[in-house]
Amino acid sequence: MYFETPDQLFSLAVLLTCCGLAVWRGRWVERIAALAMAAAWFASPLVQDDQQTLGAQSGVLVVDVLLLLVLLWLALTTDRWWTMAAAAFQGVSALVHLAAAIDRQIIPRAYFVAGSLLSYLVMGALLVGAWNAGRRERPHPDSLA
Repeated sequence: MYFETPDQLFSLAVLLTCCGLAVWRGRWVERIAALAMAAAWFASPLVQDDQQTLGAQSGVLVVDVLLLLVLLWLALTTDRWWTMAAAAFQGVSALVHLAAAIDRQIIPRAYFVAGSLLSYLVMGALLVGAWNAGRRERPHPDSLA
């Protein structure tokens, strides 16, 4: 289910890299996003209908909308720029589901590729955000700030 294809293995490697860096170098914003992205990655195959070949995957749509809500909340309540990019990419991913729901003749491979590429962009935004969070200067304990 999770590790059947090279695409899945590559996606898992990218996810673990991004989330690992977010936990290691990130702050609470990056850690919440990493947890939400990992949960979405592992939940998506559980709700996917393998028998459905045309149209939107409604279970995956629900998972992606929930991830979008988390990223939107982070984008609207924090001062991190990467959260806006991640929420935008995730929003486009939700629109891909909507397009597949409206037009059931969308080629399944195009639906899969679009969703996969957008998920890499969301993970890339987290990666850049986590890297930059680790680069921010942390105040020295003796400073009066």
